[in-house]
Amino acid sequence: MALYQSLFEGPLDIVGDIHGEIGALESLLHRLGYDASGSHPDGRRLVFLGDLVDRGPDSPAVVDTVMTLVENGHAQCILGNHELNILLDRPMHGNGWMIQPNPKEKDGDLHSRNATNAEIRRYYDFFEQLPVVLENDELRIVHACWNQSAIDQVRANSSISAKVFYQHSQGCYEEFLRQDTFAKNLADELAVHGEALRAADKQPPLLKTIAEKERLEQTMNPLRTITTSSMVVAKQPFFGGGKWRMAERDAWWENYTDEKTVVIGHFWRQFSRFSDRISGVFGRDLFEGIEPHAWMGNKNNVYCVDYSVGQRHLERKSASADDYYGKLAALRMPERVVMHDDGSVISTY
Repeated sequence: MALYQSLFEGPLDIVGDIHGEIGALESLLHRLGYDASGSHPDGRRLVFLGDLVDRGPDSPAVVDTVMTLVENGHAQCILGNHELNILLDRPMHGNGWMIQPNPKEKDGDLHSRNATNAEIRRYYDFFEQLPVVLENDELRIVHACWNQSAIDQVRANSSISAKVFYQHSQGCYEEFLRQDTFAKNLADELAVHGEALRAADKQPPLLKTIAEKERLEQTMNPLRTITTSSMVVAKQPFFGGGKWRMAERDAWWENYTDEKTVVIGHFWRQFSRFSDRISGVFGRDLFEGIEPHAWMGNKNNVYCVDYSVGQRHLERKSASADDYYGKLAALRMPERVVMHDDGSVISTY
């Protein structure tokens, strides 16, 4: 077990977030040219960007497939925020297949197959072995954010389990919140604006201490940063998740200056500017103005390969399989082309 590990050399197929969509995964692997054991005639290998699970119809089948590929030496996989939530025993919408009781879900909400007790033990063991960073001489792989400070902390603590490292970092953050000056300023803002923060019809002013609290919750925890992104103070408050928020996700790639290529998932990239994006609690659309298959950053060397297959559980209510908007995708390197689970192949630019 190591949180920071070396990435395969040679030709790779880097697969974005799967979210329990076993049918899409099986289709994509077949179209990429892998046999049932995970072998490829051209010696290619797979890299999974995490978020294997939650929302889709069969998370256990996805984990079993990826576990087999990893064990056979044909694949590597990193930890996504959804696997991290499971390691932390944190009930979240979508992970009731693994964590029960789960107050975040209603009965039958996602129609997912539940894991058996034996599967649960195996999946915990598998997730505990996953790194959060993979890197070779040419490529860097993380789930959401390459933040050098967070990466350096992971490398320095690579032999610690993700759960222990996360909890230690969270403890440091909570201790900071208790510092006299910060705690007083936070209490003062909440005393004046606390009730209004959940009133959707009235926007509060930007509250600096609450904004800093939200930002630091990410930046003081390297695993939160790497698996869910860094945060910045928002230009203005926005309503999401039932309350007004003061910090938002950061388009970190705009400030990434290293030469080495970074590949990420997590961010729900979409094809059409006219589609309804899945609502969230993270602020502005980070892909506004960026074409669906374009590279990002001032050096054009960051690529997000999450094409929103995680929304299929919603699409099933109104669309046939032929009409699915969300796709599962793999970025083929060094070719720099993307293959989707429907067989379409697109050159990136």
